Amino acid sequence: MTKTMMMRTLTLNDLYLLKPVKEVALSPDGRLVAYIQQQVLKDENDYTNNLWVTATNGQERPHQLSRHHVTDRMPRWSPDGRYLAILSKRSPDLTYKRGSSGEEQTKDAVDQIWVYDMQWGGEPRQLTNRDQGVASFDWAPDSRRIVFASRDPSEEEAAYLKSLKDKKGPGPWVLDRVQHKYDGEGYLDGVQTHLFLLECETGAVRQLTFGQASELEPRWSPDGQWILFQSNRTGDADNNRRTDLWLMNLHEDQTYRLTWGDVDAQQGIFSPDGQEVWFISSAEPENNYVLPRLWRISLEKAERVEDLSQYIGQGWRTIGGIVPDVWNGDPVANARVYPVPVKHSAMIQISPSFDGTVDGPLRWHRDGRLLTVASMAGQAKLVAFSMDGTWDVLYPTERMGTVYSFDVCSETVVLLMGLPHTGPEIFVWGPDGLGPQLSQGSSQWLSQRKLGTFQWIRYPDHDGAMIEALVLFPPDFDRREGPAPLLVSIHGGPMSYDAPEFEFDSQYWAGRGFVVLQVNYRGSTSYGEAFCQAIQGVWGPKEHDDVMCGVDYVVEQGWVDPNRLYCTGFSMGGIMTTWAVGHTNRFRAAVTEHGLFDYRSAFGTDDCHLWWQDDMGVPWQNPQQYYDSSPASALTAIKTPLLITAGEWDWRCPLSQAEQLYVALKKRGVPTELVIYPKEHHEADSQPARAIDRLARIDRWFARWGAGIEQDQ
Repeated sequence: MTKTMMMRTLTLNDLYLLKPVKEVALSPDGRLVAYIQQQVLKDENDYTNNLWVTATNGQERPHQLSRHHVTDRMPRWSPDGRYLAILSKRSPDLTYKRGSSGEEQTKDAVDQIWVYDMQWGGEPRQLTNRDQGVASFDWAPDSRRIVFASRDPSEEEAAYLKSLKDKKGPGPWVLDRVQHKYDGEGYLDGVQTHLFLLECETGAVRQLTFGQASELEPRWSPDGQWILFQSNRTGDADNNRRTDLWLMNLHEDQTYRLTWGDVDAQQGIFSPDGQEVWFISSAEPENNYVLPRLWRISLEKAERVEDLSQYIGQGWRTIGGIVPDVWNGDPVANARVYPVPVKHSAMIQISPSFDGTVDGPLRWHRDGRLLTVASMAGQAKLVAFSMDGTWDVLYPTERMGTVYSFDVCSETVVLLMGLPHTGPEIFVWGPDGLGPQLSQGSSQWLSQRKLGTFQWIRYPDHDGAMIEALVLFPPDFDRREGPAPLLVSIHGGPMSYDAPEFEFDSQYWAGRGFVVLQVNYRGSTSYGEAFCQAIQGVWGPKEHDDVMCGVDYVVEQGWVDPNRLYCTGFSMGGIMTTWAVGHTNRFRAAVTEHGLFDYRSAFGTDDCHLWWQDDMGVPWQNPQQYYDSSPASALTAIKTPLLITAGEWDWRCPLSQAEQLYVALKKRGVPTELVIYPKEHHEADSQPARAIDRLARIDRWFARWGAGIEQDQ
């Protein structure tokens, strides 16, 4: 018996074996890579995210640095390579008491900065002890200081937050923000996030920013004198996406505005010489369908500024309104002898002809090009941008695989890659392609499973637009044995896309005998701005047409049985599943997960008011537009048996939406069930057992309605 014959397809219990790699960080010399790897804690029905390190030569086994029930993220090497810092939720005492679980010790923990001494070893040292935790951080070039962002409540705000956790009975939520809640976070307060400077040796902390606006994503300049950060200082941050880049001079604690206009600047980074800032931004923050692009601003410095008033009215574009920030009418008092950026060029878009979506991160290669991940035609690729505006796709150049993230130091580039038959793993990359695989997440055990194979297809929809889709065939698929059942799996978003990567759900369904169709319908990203904008203001008809034309295509190829068609989707995919069964009776059964039913009643109960307003206006002014785009508009046509799943605490697609759909179908006599997962947000796998329960229920639903597959035990 051959090895292939002895292999089996995926089962639900294989979910417990998944160990996806999540983040990568190269040491400054390029010899070591740190990464975060998730693991299932089966007995505790939970996950842990631990820190690992391995050599980039591919000749050493990965070494696990954290082994406790902790949640590690954001590994960052100090520039001198001696220290490795992380954000981690963990107890200061990492020795578990007998009879207590790690979960008990970490359930109330918040992210703090911990640092490993990679020269001398030993246990990590906790650097911060913020009540509200740390959101992000960056090492100074001298490796002795760290700038970090942290929530900074006033005394009144701190008292309010404490009242919400009163053991005698929590106080009420008092809300005065438009963006009053956010999925996964809960009801929102008005506490701002500010920047702080940490002296690593002494532990001394100095607050850098204050006021009624938050500062995020701090980054040091190469000379260590400036900190770049992003902040929405419009005074109405809940009602717009205008986020500017700002500079702070550490000598004077002065803040200067760097970008001007309608931008949503993200992931700002200095050029290696400190003379430019590159960043990602949409050209129209209020338009959901204008995709993120790469921009740069050139800085100019003056070594001595004796009288700032001389620059008024002389065509100099001052950063941050340098005059109102510093000028007080006294030329002598305004004398400065430190270098300050006194003007900058206009924002310049890098490669305006580039029609992909720039995702980040942004990293400089020693050859002078900026590397980033960009989404193009259903794949995330490593792309290099040059100063002259030219760009090159570095990897992948074929149509399989996708890049999740990467890092670069010295001559070394590592990719966090997803391939069709492996989960996310780390590979060294060079001009000749992929080098050795460095991590050992899920690839070893997946190599012992029979997995389906992908094929790209391309076809026209009824409007003449060319649509791409992925077809995942069952293992050992042979059309001579008869057509297979089809499962249409619709991706969420809509600002998203399906890629040729390993995904447990789709490979599980392929192993169950389904041909799986994943359509990158109009509205998906990675196919250019015009393709994405095609559904602006009107959701439903075009996406549905693209999906059903894909169904027709695979039926015509003889791959699938036209009498055994099934459909499922999560979030936007769930919305489109409900839309589909309201506009066709071709599916024998369907599953809508964590979706919306009536956009009019979703507005204000979900956390997407700004999205809706920018796309369709507000429902009291445009009720018909909201209704026509909602699955509710086709309710009376639904006859297909429909399984509905929802999360109790899902505030992206609230539970009330699932309940409205469920009751309406029950009243009409349509076969339906509603499954509500307690304390679940807008996700399907917050607990391993819950992820298994979800797939098992869908499996039984399809089998109940004639899929002709044996149920997974």
